[in-house]
Amino acid sequence: MTVFNEYAKFYDALYEDKDYYGEVDYLERLFNKYATKPVATILDLGCGSGGHAIQLAERGYKVTGVDRSDEMLTIARQKTNAGNLEYIHSDLINIDLGKKFDVVISMFAVLSYVTENRDLLKAFQVIAKHLQPGDIFFFDAWFGPAVLSERPTDRYKITTQSNERIIRFAHPQMNVMSHTVTVNYKVIHISGKQIIEEIEESHQMRFFFPLEIEQYLSSSSFKLLSMHPFMDEEHSMTERDWSMAVVARKEG
Repeated sequence: MTVFNEYAKFYDALYEDKDYYGEVDYLERLFNKYATKPVATILDLGCGSGGHAIQLAERGYKVTGVDRSDEMLTIARQKTNAGNLEYIHSDLINIDLGKKFDVVISMFAVLSYVTENRDLLKAFQVIAKHLQPGDIFFFDAWFGPAVLSERPTDRYKITTQSNERIIRFAHPQMNVMSHTVTVNYKVIHISGKQIIEEIEESHQMRFFFPLEIEQYLSSSSFKLLSMHPFMDEEHSMTERDWSMAVVARKEG
């Protein structure tokens, strides 16, 4: 499924309220708690338009951002030319950079876009290949019990910039057998009273359950360290927590 093509141009406007600064504070808390050595290099898989990568680079980390969307990477590159930040165009299940990092992160439900079992296992194996024993891997994803309990519903979002509005409609379709939700987006760009652009794009997202995550991790040389609500490392997951955060350590 091709995603973040035409949708990419509206991405930053639609997520202008996303707290990247606070999320990087949260990542640094996890680094301090779980890393066995000072963190200097970070691989950001599914970096998108660079929201986390740029914040991390500004704090002194050497960051490599990887994304499969050329459109998103173009936007990311336009935001900064920092010497400690590079971007690479690749699918995360196929990348081989030939070097190790202190931490691998995959933020904003990137792994939920990996919907096939064989691809998910390959993704974890690729991530393990880029870490030394003792190094950590962090990701967030959709939490299955909450998805089944809360159920995705139609929703819309409006963002306004000057005399322009961007309206996004989202229509989800759940498939309980494949553990996926296909989110059908329609985005309308309005300038004044005139519609100047309208695009549609579908994103298939997988939701996960604790035991399967632990199994995939252990099958890829990882030890599960923590599974908690995103941005809330002090509490355990519940059926009301849609976003699951996972911390794992590469084993020898």
